[in-house]
Amino acid sequence: MRMIHLLAALSLTLSLALAGGCGEKEHARPPAPGKFVRYACEIGVRSEILRQNVQIAVLLPEDYLSNPERRYGAVYLLHGLGDTHKSWNDQWLRIESTVAQCEAAGLGDMIYIMPTGFRSYYVDRIDGNFDYMKMFIEELVPYVDKTYRTLADRGHRAVVGYSMGGFGAMILPSCHPELFSVSVPLSMSFRTDEQYMSEPASGWDSQWGAIFGGKGLAAEARLTDYYKAHCPFYMFTAGNAAKYAEVAYYLDCGDDEEQLLVANDDLHRQLREIGFAHEYRVRNGAHTGDYWRGAMPEALRFIDCRFNGRPFDAPARNSYTPHKATRRTAELAGVQAQIFTPQDYDPQGSCTALYLLHDGTLPLTPDECLNVLATTQNAKPFVLIAADASAAGFSLEKFIAAAEDAFALGADREHRLCIAAGEAGRTAYAATGTNPTFKALFLLDAATDPSIAPSPEVFYFIALTDEGRNYESANELYKRCHADGIGFEYRVVDGTPADAGAAERCLEALRPTLGEKITLKQTL
Repeated sequence: MRMIHLLAALSLTLSLALAGGCGEKEHARPPAPGKFVRYACEIGVRSEILRQNVQIAVLLPEDYLSNPERRYGAVYLLHGLGDTHKSWNDQWLRIESTVAQCEAAGLGDMIYIMPTGFRSYYVDRIDGNFDYMKMFIEELVPYVDKTYRTLADRGHRAVVGYSMGGFGAMILPSCHPELFSVSVPLSMSFRTDEQYMSEPASGWDSQWGAIFGGKGLAAEARLTDYYKAHCPFYMFTAGNAAKYAEVAYYLDCGDDEEQLLVANDDLHRQLREIGFAHEYRVRNGAHTGDYWRGAMPEALRFIDCRFNGRPFDAPARNSYTPHKATRRTAELAGVQAQIFTPQDYDPQGSCTALYLLHDGTLPLTPDECLNVLATTQNAKPFVLIAADASAAGFSLEKFIAAAEDAFALGADREHRLCIAAGEAGRTAYAATGTNPTFKALFLLDAATDPSIAPSPEVFYFIALTDEGRNYESANELYKRCHADGIGFEYRVVDGTPADAGAAERCLEALRPTLGEKITLKQTL
């Protein structure tokens, strides 16, 4: 094994990718004396395994030259299909400015290495003609550790990637936990077995078949043993999970992804079912550079915590200005309720009603919930009616009728919204079946009944924590809405169901959509 740096003019000690610019020149001149450029992308590395040069870009810490005795953790950044080593610092991802902003907010210094991944999915081809993973493990990592002042141990190596690079970020640390301690797949490009078996022949053959075998084949014949050896669904089983326990995993995928969220969410569900610890996020967005750039601050904080042995704590709770709604209590259909009317509440008008149904386990009070939602209420007034749906004798139909009679609420579906938490989700979700009661249902770490089909007349917002109790029903409802073309949003945030901060983050996530669904009051 031999690696040759194409920028031979730089000394090995200072071959810290000081070459400025990102032109197509194969050779670059050394920088002017004293000049330090953090980011360089004209670095060519010779691979004897691949029998060609591998281009890499490198982003160094600000103090790399001024602190010559210091060593740093290494973060490998893997690009997606059709991109190159330069894509991480293009006009969408802008890794240089993203890292600088994160450092200003307290992120520790690290070295970032961005290799060209070709169309390899960062694994060795089944036919042995392009052993990319072997090159990465046997040539690239040793080269980086020899050339740059890294902390050359598994505890200070992480892999992050988007799309195809997300698959690499999962597979490299999983196959080589002796070298890496952190895996951060963003919008990981992979499929369920069912998706692979139904993939059009052209897509399968060009993107997957040539790498994993099964080229030219269809249906189950595509699921080769080599594919299964590199598929997270077959790797992370109850019998195999212990192999990967030393790697810290952070997965993130947007809810507007067409196929990828199905696979990523199914994997999250499988990891939950076998009790495998991991971080998981679903945010608003699609397969875009904006989405991946938005994922990086928390992902880098996760890596920094792992490198430095610190706990990865959830964000601190926000401070909210107390709401100005008028709060009162009333008995509605035999159930005690709390009612919050906005400052400009007009008892002669027809207001949108937002029902907050819980089961007594919601870690926020109705007042705290309204504090999070107050900006929406100020912009589009609504009346909040909160009640424990697990109370004896609770009837949603009677409860709504009593509320509409008492508080000048719009007595039609367009004026009814519902936030349901915990087991109260079952009651609220059942009311969106035939002849649905609500215009939109916001499920807050809530249970649902999979035997009831979601209604195309209702908008569903599914929000829960990555350690939530109801991850299975959330997964089922999301996939059914996605498959049937029913309007939905899906969010997964950090935390546990008992964490008030996590409940706030769920409410923050649903707040913009809530505002869109409120029907403004109309004078009768």
